[in-house]
Amino acid sequence: MLTIKQIATIIGGQTVNIDAQNEQNIIDDFEMYFNLVKSKRTAYFSPNKETWAKYLGRTKNAPDGNALIDPTHEAIGLIISEKEVTSLHHSIPQIIVEDSVTALKTLAIHIRNQYHNPIIAITGSMGKSSTRMMMTTLLHNHHVIATRANNNIRAATYINMLKLIQNPEFAVIEVSLNVIDYVEDTMLNLRPDIAVVTGIGAAHMRPNKTIEDVAKLKARVFNGLSENGIVIINHDTPCVDYLKAQALTHTHHVFTYSIATSSQAHFTPEYIQYQQGRIQFGIMTDNVLHTYQLNTISSGMISNALAALLVLNRLNVEIHGDYLKDFQPFSKVLKMKEVETPNHTLTLLDDTHNASLPAMINSIKAFDTQTQFFKGNKIIALGKINDLGKNSRAIHQELVPVLTESNADYILCLDDDLRPVVNKVKQKHITWYASIDMMLNDLKFLCNEDSLTLLKSSSSGTAFPELAKKLPHCLATNTLQYEAKKLFDEMRRLGRSYLIVDNATQKIETTFNVENSMTTDGLSPLIYYTYAMNEHVPNTTRALKDWGTNNNIFYTDRQMTTYELLTHITDSPHPSVLYELADRLFENFANRNQYKRAFIKKYDLDPSVAVNLTGRFMMRERQSYSVQDLYKIFVDYQYDLFRFSNTFILGNEYKSGYIRGREKTIIFTSYNKLDELKSRIAF
Repeated sequence: MLTIKQIATIIGGQTVNIDAQNEQNIIDDFEMYFNLVKSKRTAYFSPNKETWAKYLGRTKNAPDGNALIDPTHEAIGLIISEKEVTSLHHSIPQIIVEDSVTALKTLAIHIRNQYHNPIIAITGSMGKSSTRMMMTTLLHNHHVIATRANNNIRAATYINMLKLIQNPEFAVIEVSLNVIDYVEDTMLNLRPDIAVVTGIGAAHMRPNKTIEDVAKLKARVFNGLSENGIVIINHDTPCVDYLKAQALTHTHHVFTYSIATSSQAHFTPEYIQYQQGRIQFGIMTDNVLHTYQLNTISSGMISNALAALLVLNRLNVEIHGDYLKDFQPFSKVLKMKEVETPNHTLTLLDDTHNASLPAMINSIKAFDTQTQFFKGNKIIALGKINDLGKNSRAIHQELVPVLTESNADYILCLDDDLRPVVNKVKQKHITWYASIDMMLNDLKFLCNEDSLTLLKSSSSGTAFPELAKKLPHCLATNTLQYEAKKLFDEMRRLGRSYLIVDNATQKIETTFNVENSMTTDGLSPLIYYTYAMNEHVPNTTRALKDWGTNNNIFYTDRQMTTYELLTHITDSPHPSVLYELADRLFENFANRNQYKRAFIKKYDLDPSVAVNLTGRFMMRERQSYSVQDLYKIFVDYQYDLFRFSNTFILGNEYKSGYIRGREKTIIFTSYNKLDELKSRIAF
């Protein structure tokens, strides 16, 4: 502990509201978040907006620390700031320093120099937080200072060094790349006794960075180790040999762990047994088999547990294995949740806490260990891994063999970076989705009795976590009765709907099943048709180009006018017609895409209405639109739609579109027989 006077002596600065009466007040805790200051023995290190952004990487838009102070709050021991806080209702001691970052580091290093118990620093592209949490769980009977939540940036590291003033038995500090990058050699100040590397992977990978670059940065965690320091490395990670070589330049005490029972690592399990909703594994130490149980299904969690156990083993700390039974990871780390719907029970496996490539692969493999316990559909639903920079698509491609070999019956993918993955996974029912709404719609059908669904994505940079949040409620309140066994057959059956509109007033007079209206094909033919109408394209003649879909009707070099193409567009158009028309209408792909996006925005349509150019149904690209979407377009184009015919038909086996009668127009989706519709209006 330190007195206010001692702190002022160490960091210097101008004192405010400090006198002979309070200068001996004890400070034994520090915070940089004002809402966590609850005691007169706690000092608030107020983050200066400019200084902390410049030297500690704090977000530039973050508010100034002084602005966060509640002037009525009395339970504050000390404020350390660059500017005096003048609006306080109470006489709070303050130290005004020229540079709050310099003061922070100076005091943190001073306190660190007085501390002599073990400091464990943990870094890695994945598993840092879980390993830290397991370690503190196993150290339950000891006084431990540990990283709070996943606040593992440089500023938090210095605050944790300040908290060493409490003289804990152990300090477990999680450090991110922000701490060990080339801006500053923070490890020389932290000087850990044990450095743990949980793994190297493509997490938060910036442009022009490789896995090897990440490994070089992570190896900086060894800086500051003494000759007696200990390094613990995941033997199963890429670049393990490089990491070991770098560690040996600092200490000879380098140990590895592996979940592979046949591994040559120093610390491996004797066996691993995957059970429903949990894992049991055994470790042999001193010729005694110790059994551990984790209430998770993640092999990554076994790896993290091995890291934690190996640290305690090296520290000669008594291990209470039963503590691991009660260990709870983050709420969305492979969390199994049973959901009751009006008709059945199913299980969701939510792992949207965060994602790196190894973490996503681990989730899929964990899912595979559980499929044997469920009789219903086995479903994997994925969003992208965020922060991969220009390497994102290439890194996502590494999921192809994992998904191909998975036990999933259905695989659903969101986000552009996963679209190429969908195209390369073979012999699987795999589909790419342009929106979470369409994916939610299909999951309501796929999540059947005793099904298991994995939900995995990064926690940011994708809309997928929103889907994971909505899905349980959507399933629990879904009252639809499904009849067809196949997804797209059932969506066509459910999506059958129509509106009957008065031609003179454009008012809707009759509706059928509008609330469930949908299709399995796209709206692209109609979108490009409207462009031709808007631009009043001339009726020129040109030879049909050599499209891959050409046949004996639409063959290469066939002379066709633009109006012929537009006529064919209105009647379940052949793909070659779409390719040819798009080629004539638009200068390039970018122009075509620009018009499509503007059209979708204008009519407030879901992106799923136009995923591919032809609008054709494809299992790998989920498309859909509703009868309401068709009606919105009808209002603006009711005359242009029927320029070449009194019908405008989209789709092949299952058709959607418009049929114009003498006084009424029927707008419809997902019908395979049109006679029934025609009979509802007069011609």
